[in-house]
Parts: sequence; structure tokens; C-alpha cells
Amino acid sequence: MAIPRAAEYYRERSGHFLARVDAELAAGEIEVACEMLWGAAAHAIKSAAQRRGWAHDTHTLLAVAVARLIAEAGALPHIAGQYRIASDFHQGFYGDRIFEADQIRRAKEPIADFIRTLEMLA
Repeated sequence: MAIPRAAEYYRERSGHFLARVDAELAAGEIEVACEMLWGAAAHAIKSAAQRRGWAHDTHTLLAVAVARLIAEAGALPHIAGQYRIASDFHQGFYGDRIFEADQIRRAKEPIADFIRTLEMLA
């Protein structure tokens, strides 16, 4: 997969996953809604990393990519906190943390902001 095409694929999937959060909550699928939040953030990171030619195929490499993006962009340390929020929801899928629907709804906007920020860095 060529870099621009792969990056665009990850960007599209990020939006797709974010859009699914509310439907999963309405269906009572808390774990799936958690994973949709995480997937949206992860795919936004993958898109930014892909455009730069950085590896992004593990959870650790996604965290490294976020740190590199912060260093590259300079004044965006807030995305580290937004990344941690998203990463917490990954744990929700595996039952390591139990989230309420309201927590997921409240987290959706900071994660959407994280995604928008990464798209601006592309």
C-alpha cells in the first residue's frame, strides 16, 4: 500500500470508528463503543505516522508516534493527555476497566479534537 493511499485509508477508518460510537452506545455495546473510541484515535495516529514513514503496527509504536508528533509540532503537549484518554478506552474493551455510557459520551469530543489536531499535522 503506497504511503498516501494507506494514510488516507487510516484517516477514513478513524472517522468511521468515531461515527459508530453513539450507535454502539444506543445498542448497549459498551465494550464495542470503547473500542470504537480507541480505534478512531489509533487510526488517526497511524495516518499521521504513515505519512511520515514511521512504524505504527503496535500499541507501543503508536505511543512513540504521538511523542514524535509532539516533538515535531512543538506546542501541542495537550495531545499527550488526549492520547492517554483514548488509550484508556482500549482497556475498556478487554474488561480491564469498566466504563459507563456517560463517560464514553464525554470522552468522544476530546478524542475528536485529538483526531482533528493530528489531521492538521498531516
